[in-house]
Formats: sequence, C-alpha cells, structure tokens
Amino acid sequence: MNLHELLNENLYLMGMTEIPEISLGHAKLWMSEDGAISVSNQNYARFLHNLESIYSLNEKIFKRFSRQRIYKYIEGELVKRKRINELFTENMASTFFRHFEDQKAYSKYIVAPISGIRLDNSQKIKISIFEIGKSTHLKSILSNEPDGYYIAVKIDDIYDDLVAIDEAKNKFSDFIRIIVFISGRNDKKIFIKIGLPSYPSISHQKMYVETSSYHVANSLENEFPNSSINNTYVEKIPVDNDFFCKNENFSKIWGIYEKQDSKNNTMRNRLLNASIAIGESALSLNIKNSIIYTSMAFEILLSFDEGSLFQKSIGDRLADTFAFIVSKDKESRLEIIKSVKSFYRLRSALVHGGDAEINNDYITFNILLSAAISELLNNDKYKNVKSIDSLYAMVKDAQNSY
Repeated sequence: MNLHELLNENLYLMGMTEIPEISLGHAKLWMSEDGAISVSNQNYARFLHNLESIYSLNEKIFKRFSRQRIYKYIEGELVKRKRINELFTENMASTFFRHFEDQKAYSKYIVAPISGIRLDNSQKIKISIFEIGKSTHLKSILSNEPDGYYIAVKIDDIYDDLVAIDEAKNKFSDFIRIIVFISGRNDKKIFIKIGLPSYPSISHQKMYVETSSYHVANSLENEFPNSSINNTYVEKIPVDNDFFCKNENFSKIWGIYEKQDSKNNTMRNRLLNASIAIGESALSLNIKNSIIYTSMAFEILLSFDEGSLFQKSIGDRLADTFAFIVSKDKESRLEIIKSVKSFYRLRSALVHGGDAEINNDYITFNILLSAAISELLNNDKYKNVKSIDSLYAMVKDAQNSY
C-alpha cells in the first residue's frame, strides 16, 4: 500500500469513544474534552504494523529520525483527521513529511554522567572524541554525586536529538570497552557506568557498587540457612593516567577511533573493533558471553574469505595467522595453534548448541589477542599491512619459505 492508503487504514482502525465508556479493551487512547479516540486491543497489532510501514516508506525519514518522534507525529496527524472525520488524499500524503524532509542537519554535544572513573591530574581531559570532566564545571546539575564526572561527545549531521542520544550511547559504551581493553584486566572488577544514579563514592579513589545477599541451605524448609552478605567496593579508573590515555602499546587505538571508516586501511578498523570486542569480553559477567565476544575478536581481527571453493577451515586459518603474529619460535607456534583450535571448538559448540565444557580459558586468549593487536599496531614489520589480504600474504609467504 502507498502512504495515503496506510494512513487511511489506520484511521479505519481507530474508533471514537465517549470518555465514560473507556474500558481496558483499548490498547491506545487519545483523550480530549470532546471524547476519546482509541485503538482496540484487537486492532492494535495491525495499527502498529502500519505505523512501521509508514515510517519505513520514506528513506530520508527512516534514516534521519527516530521511531519515537515520527510515530508521535503520525499519531497526532491521524487524531486530527479522525476528529473531523476526513480521510487523507494523495495530495496530502505527498506533503505529509515535508517539514521533516526540509529540515537541515545540525551538530550537538551529548553529555552524560559517568561514574567508575576519576581524574587525578586535571579538571577535564580529551581522549579521542571524548571529553571527560568534573560535573561542577557544567552550568547544570548532572550527577547525584558532589564530586561526580561527565562524559561528552559531539555528534554531527543529525536531524533528531533522540538519534543523537542513541549514537552517543553507543560511543560511550565503546569508550568503556576500550578502557577495559587497555587495562588488560579480566577480573570483572572494573565498573564504569553511564547515567544515574551514579555509583556512590567512598573516597576519591574508591566507590561502592552493590551488595550481594545469598542463603545457602540443604532444603527450603525447617532449616536456618547460612547467609552470605557482601558489599562490593572497587577502585575508580584514573582515565587521565598515561597508562590509559597515552599507553605505549595501545594509544593508537584512540586515534583510530577518532578517524575510523578509513577505506584505505581496513586493518585499522579491524584492530579497533577487535579491541572493543575484547573489552566487552572482559566486562561481561556472563562467562558464555565472554567466550563468544573473545571468539568475535578473533574473527574480526583475522577472518578472511577468499571466495575460494577449497580453503582451510576458519579455525585453522585463524590459528595459523594468530601464531604467525604472536609466536617467536616453532615450539610456541605449534602450541598456540593447538590452543586456538581447541578454543574455537568450544566457541562452535556454544554457538551451535553442542555440549561445551565452560571454563575461563578465554582470558588467556584475551591476553594473547591484546598482544597480537599491539604487534600489528606498533611493529614496523606490519606498517604496510593495510588490509587482511596483506596480512595473509605475509603468512603465506612465511609458510612457503621453508
């Protein structure tokens, strides 16, 4: 159906209701002094389906604006037509989104409270595209903590504040993952949070995260159980420490993040995205998710498809290339190849629903993957590697040199 047909079908699905007659049988209500317009539970699924179709018809609208904003606009226009009992014409539909189509792009800074970090050497700092500072420097109150912090990022070429916020959320998540990646910690003791309420501070260095409470009992009846109650206190991460913002092994990751989408150096984007995946693996409190994100890091960094009918399995290919980067001798190379293949079988069992013995071996591979990323970032041997093709050519040359 075209736009005016979809709009009119939704008008048909809407009913006029006297306010005293309003009941729980209505999934959606628009109320005014003149009465209520409603969509019944029975018609609501179709009504929503049409809303999504209307939203998706216009590519500019779909790409530039959030569902929340466009749905609200569509519903408002539908209510207006329903109240005067008139259908939409084709001419009306042709200009239905004119206001949105004519809107110019703009830029905005998105600012959010962040806890779990601290600044030891400055009042604010810029890391890649992010600015982190003390909330007291903002004109408005942002944090529930008197010594709280903010994180800000500039979003360009936007048409809808809600879309900008969603994009900023993704970037803030990337910031946290990269910090965890650079830390090299897999102990699940890094807690960085965007939004409120902030983690309560105990001191400049420490904060309270949560209290866990468990009972241990042989049965749930007639027994007084053993209790386990623990408060979790962790150290805030000093993000202005050179270890995080100027790390000799990984500081280039921040530069890649600032200048990503380089078509001439796809390897840089692989290094960035593999680092983010390792960070998520180290963050996740679910061991299965950690294993899957570690395997994602492997594939992001090293996967390659020649489009050939005859080629090694992905596990073999990843193992050979990984060993080429991180191993210094034949014995360690063979050991790493064996370990990677074993890990990849675990990953395959998890993904495909097979039996898998879950363990913490992924931590070893996070460490090795980090070492591989450092090598690819900093070793002059790889300075001309700008794509996965170039890296595999080096591996193949090495394999054929003996």
